Amino acid sequence: MRMSSRQVVLFGLTAAALVAIGAVVLLRPSPHSPPAAPTLVGSAACASCHQAASALWQQSHHRHAMDVADRQSVRGDFNNATFEYFGARSRFFTQQGRYFVETDNARGELQVFPIAYTFGIDPLQQYLVQFPDGRLQALGIAWDTRPAEQGGQRWFHLYPDRRVAHDDALHWTGAFQNANSRCAACHTTGYEKGYQQAQDRYETRWAEPHVGCEACHGPGSRHMEWAKGESSLSDKGLVTRIGATWVPATGARPLPPQADAPMGGQLEVCAGCHARRTELGSPDIAASFHDNHALGALVDGLYFPDGQIRDEVFEAGSFLQSRMHQNHVTCSNCHEPHGGGLRASGNALCLQCHEPNRFQSRAHFFHKEDSSGAQCIACHMPARTYMGVDGRHDHSFRIPDPVASESLGVPDACTACHANRDVRWAADVMRRRTGRDAPVYAHAALLARARRTDAGVAPELLAFERDGSRAQILRAIALQESARFVSVEQQQVIAESLLASDPLIRAAAAAAATQLEPAVRLQLLQPLLTDPSRSVRIAAARQLIELRVSGLPEPQRPALEKLFDEYRASLAHNADMPESATDLALFHAAQGDPEAAASALAHALKLAPKYLPAMLNLADLHRARGRDDLAEALLDDAVAAYPESGDARHSLGLLYVRTGRTIQSVALLAAASRLAPDNPRYALVHGMALVESGSRVAGLAVLEAALRRFPDSDPIREALAGYRSTPAAY
Repeated sequence: MRMSSRQVVLFGLTAAALVAIGAVVLLRPSPHSPPAAPTLVGSAACASCHQAASALWQQSHHRHAMDVADRQSVRGDFNNATFEYFGARSRFFTQQGRYFVETDNARGELQVFPIAYTFGIDPLQQYLVQFPDGRLQALGIAWDTRPAEQGGQRWFHLYPDRRVAHDDALHWTGAFQNANSRCAACHTTGYEKGYQQAQDRYETRWAEPHVGCEACHGPGSRHMEWAKGESSLSDKGLVTRIGATWVPATGARPLPPQADAPMGGQLEVCAGCHARRTELGSPDIAASFHDNHALGALVDGLYFPDGQIRDEVFEAGSFLQSRMHQNHVTCSNCHEPHGGGLRASGNALCLQCHEPNRFQSRAHFFHKEDSSGAQCIACHMPARTYMGVDGRHDHSFRIPDPVASESLGVPDACTACHANRDVRWAADVMRRRTGRDAPVYAHAALLARARRTDAGVAPELLAFERDGSRAQILRAIALQESARFVSVEQQQVIAESLLASDPLIRAAAAAAATQLEPAVRLQLLQPLLTDPSRSVRIAAARQLIELRVSGLPEPQRPALEKLFDEYRASLAHNADMPESATDLALFHAAQGDPEAAASALAHALKLAPKYLPAMLNLADLHRARGRDDLAEALLDDAVAAYPESGDARHSLGLLYVRTGRTIQSVALLAAASRLAPDNPRYALVHGMALVESGSRVAGLAVLEAALRRFPDSDPIREALAGYRSTPAAY
């Protein structure tokens, strides 16, 4: 594939340009005319001057992020190799110099597919199949490129412990394995997704099928002009300037202050891909990260309560928590940006900044100096394995904290190596060596308590958010979690946070308002409607969708209408993702347009027939339309597809209650409460269903246990009081 050609706008001639003697005078551009937008020139053009950087890049993961499948790029065994997965056998072979796989298709039947592209190079390589509608799908079977002695040189499945059948949401032919929407933008340069929703097809284009120079530095045409002496530009014609790195003078500690924004400079460029984030539109490398993307918050499921990585979140979210980031360390202080390797090996990398006499000693790391336990990364950057073989280091550079692991169940760096020991042993050792008997990071316990709906934590959460010495991303999640505990003080903290310099805090302020009445939300979040960062405006839009523009006073209408237009545009950019289609449905439903909501949910389920949020929301839409028969069929499918989902069972249980089958609902509601033990509502409804179905003693016992678990839950307390005050009725 290649980029579409760009048109050049020429200055036309006007009648006024014809002078009396018949000569034609060409109009010159005004000296105040804006310069033409820079265009992509390709990595080969950069190499003509930057030979050393290009040589490093040629060997990098960036260079091999994506390639046309050929003899040079393919690492896997296509010599008629076979791989068996839950009884299904796939075969990898070549024919006339091309690469093919015979594997199960979307109907569960064996079919031969040509391999179009490779994805990645180490420690695994994936393979993309291109379909006639332009879809690029990543096979679930990948090649382990590690040496055989490390367990590599083999085919393996990315989901080895569960059968991913053809009708599973995670099957390789489905939306969640679609490279056009989820992967290719960060594996190419000059990416244009080109999704056409009406036809449900792609016209995807790119300039280079790998991460080239201009993916990070921006279009290079003006820089080429500068290099040839054709223009005099103070910025050398560069769209982004990210080449400067800090080199410490002898004894210089810490790094000097920078003028970058909280997420500026190199991190802003790198985080565009090395982060769990949502694209808000076609990315513009000259724009800020928060105009291009919404960074994933440190929410439960993605991160552990202490901030350690959990799901596949990449690096930026953890790095923003670190003292390194707070002290202005940036990516290229540790990573050579063109080759991707480290600046130094082993502990020498860290000793660029950290005093050897203090940190390169047994008194610091408690291990023999030549042991693996003496390596900085063993304790401060524990790894978590993704995609079967890819160990990725946590970039929050945290202090090992087995005391927190003992009380909160978060991963422990000590027992990751000392596998024959338990976390209590590690915590006892740490207590003896440090004298510390409390978790290192205060936010870990606060977030864990908040997620248990412990209302007593609310003042501490708000105090944490107000503590300017904390990492901004940690303050943001504390504020976001405060949404569970509405109070006057919480609203005051939200109002204060609207003035924060970091967009992460302002976006979290919007999320924190989610439990307030819509009119109160609008009054509180009004400044965010015109916030300079698009991610903040989108966060505000999500909280205001229940408001109708026509119902507002005339002066307030234009800003909200513009905000909703921008929100819909951001969802349209991701219209090929079921998550965005579902969000669009929620917007339409909130705006009182059930037909549009149903259409959006139908699109979501066309993209991913088993996408649970769309299934549950469509069932609720059927309920609102009086079609419980359709809702029940859909919820039956949801429970069958997601047997571990408390949400699916709770929704079906409520339908049973609503349709007069309270006794039958109890098992579903009990399962929902068991599967989602931190949800007080599920415990409440389970207890009430027991009482209402005649099992009063059992129901009261469930409610009493729920109140002990959630002592600040007014609905549970009120339900108990109500049932106890009317014993004769049950």
